[in-house]
Amino acid sequence: MDRTRYIPAIVMLTAGFVVCIVTIVSKFTLRKSMTVILLTLIGFLVLGYIIRAFVRKFIVLPMISETLEEVELENSEGEDEEDDEENNQEKQKSEV
Repeated sequence: MDRTRYIPAIVMLTAGFVVCIVTIVSKFTLRKSMTVILLTLIGFLVLGYIIRAFVRKFIVLPMISETLEEVELENSEGEDEEDDEENNQEKQKSEV
């Protein structure tokens, strides 16, 4: 599951909520407040996509590669142990 999928929406909606409250408190006209909110939503949507790209590049991908390396190491160690056990069993059979 891609956890970074919702970053742009969260960033955009949070900024939109803050700007909406500010425009209401500042008593902007309807046209001006809608313009400000729309431009804010578009700007922060783009910013959210940029943040998501950085998160994927610098946080998620290194974590995935580390996990894959750990799994490969565990698998290779498990295979080595199985090979050792098979060799020991063959030696025991040949000694008998």
